[in-house]
Amino acid sequence: MLATLIHPRVLTALALLVAGAGLSITAWQGPESAMLVPRIVLTIWCVMALAILVGELIRQAPRQRTTKAPRTRSPLPLLMAAVLVAAVATASLGFLIPVLPLVALTLWLFRIRRPLPLVLGTIVIGGGLWFLFHHVLMIRLPALLTSGLV
Repeated sequence: MLATLIHPRVLTALALLVAGAGLSITAWQGPESAMLVPRIVLTIWCVMALAILVGELIRQAPRQRTTKAPRTRSPLPLLMAAVLVAAVATASLGFLIPVLPLVALTLWLFRIRRPLPLVLGTIVIGGGLWFLFHHVLMIRLPALLTSGLV
């Protein structure tokens, strides 16, 4: 049982759950109207991390394989960690600087590897999200490095 608890996937899921729960506690203590979307996102975050944790804990020990097929790891914990880093960095760096590497990583994990589609997708999706929130939905995002450039 202890060997199962110290498995890297279990520890990653547990760390993501603890980080999401900690941020949720902070979000639930904030103002009512401004914190609705972060509360929903953090609740989904915690549910996903809990599902990954439970799935890893109840998963049976791997059986002996007759063929040596390569095992692949799920990109979900990496993506969740990147979202957490971007969310924390948004407070000091603004919205655009953290979201661009996050979008690029997401596209990379979705196997968009050619340079031109990767760069264009990153700029269009990252800039499009900013435009959608800032100008269409009128939700003011954190400014670029507190200078108000964006």
